[in-house]
Amino acid sequence: MLWSRSDILYSFQNLAPSRGGDSKRYKYTLGKYSVTCVRAYRFRAYPSKTTARVLETQLEVACKLYNTLLHAEQEEYEENKRTMNKTELRQLALDLRKQNPEFQVLHSQVAQQVADRFYEARQRFFDGLANKPKKKKPHQYLSLVYPQSGWRLSNTRDVGLGKNNKRKARLRLSKIGFFTLILHRELPLEQVCRVCVKLNPSGRIHVIFLVEEPESQEQQSEEPKNAVGVDLGIARLATLSDGRYLENPKPLERSLDRVRLLQRSLSRKRFLSNNWLKTKRRLAKEHEHIKDFRRDLFFKLGALLAQEYDLLVLEDLNTQGLIQKGVTKRRRLRLHDSAFSEIRRILEWQFVKRGKTVLAVSAYNTSRECFLCGRINQSLTLEDRIFNCPHCGFTLDRDLNASLVLLRRAGWVPSAVPVELRPIPPLPSLGLKKRRQGGALKQEAPPFRAG
Repeated sequence: MLWSRSDILYSFQNLAPSRGGDSKRYKYTLGKYSVTCVRAYRFRAYPSKTTARVLETQLEVACKLYNTLLHAEQEEYEENKRTMNKTELRQLALDLRKQNPEFQVLHSQVAQQVADRFYEARQRFFDGLANKPKKKKPHQYLSLVYPQSGWRLSNTRDVGLGKNNKRKARLRLSKIGFFTLILHRELPLEQVCRVCVKLNPSGRIHVIFLVEEPESQEQQSEEPKNAVGVDLGIARLATLSDGRYLENPKPLERSLDRVRLLQRSLSRKRFLSNNWLKTKRRLAKEHEHIKDFRRDLFFKLGALLAQEYDLLVLEDLNTQGLIQKGVTKRRRLRLHDSAFSEIRRILEWQFVKRGKTVLAVSAYNTSRECFLCGRINQSLTLEDRIFNCPHCGFTLDRDLNASLVLLRRAGWVPSAVPVELRPIPPLPSLGLKKRRQGGALKQEAPPFRAG
């Protein structure tokens, strides 16, 4: 199919969710319907104590350079009523690096990337997408980027036998030092365009490789053969139209005692003291564990559904509106804990990357509409878990009825209605076992390895 010049007005970028560092950013350009893919490969990095201290020092210097650029931008606007463009900010960063010995510990391209980061933050403010850039504190600047050079990966080797087999590599970052990487997936080194080293608030270090993978996708001509409707909820996280359901593990609620204990301890510490930083790191580890548990579960659920179905039907929920309308504090907490927006993004990503279809239909009255006759049960409340239609007498589980309504709204009618619900077999996931020790919750490692 040929396109005219007026047809190439549509382009956008979409950053897909990442699992263990896996992310995919698409650039769609109408023309030949080609897709330029940039995928992020994230690996856990283990530095020596000396390298870790050097990394922390360079992060502090990069934060100081960022604040210096911010101050120079403010002075330029006050004197000349203009803002500097990206080229001027980059040159200013290089000039500051030459004049100030403190900034010379940074690689030249890392210093230019700090200027790019400030420019992008300012542009987001001008576009109304973020607040005005402000002075950063050292503990808030956590990553450095090598756009083109300054890194080298070598000494790739296999370590261990059987289930304990791991693939390791040695990464050298200019001006920082050496890192040992755990390569849990294949990395196309020839296509790497950017390397980022990130220090998480929990103290873990990850290295992210951005890889350009140009590819072309053609629109599917085949119709989907089977479809599934997914109703999201609080009591049951996901109810499928085939009768299966996934219980809500509520990771935040189950770890809430430990989080509150650490938060109270943090509030008693002097701001930015050593004890404050230690407690803040422990609290960050707790939140990171909750986040990893939730995303691990969502990705495995998405992989399970994408292997079995060709079409995914979801309800277009206004998650922020649901949270604001929450009657009780406990209900709002569980809505946050369920992470409906995140599970929707991950499920969509799992289907899209396999070339399958995702449909989002209106969520209005999906729980009150009868799947059999299509009429509305106005007397249904949140406490009613069984749907009884007053018009035709149809009786079914509330969430299962809603998932079937989603399918019908998408134009699909199942051949048979499931009679009873059955749980999805346990998905291999991170553990959230609780054990009381001194009033705190202890999280134990799972008896098997996730993945």
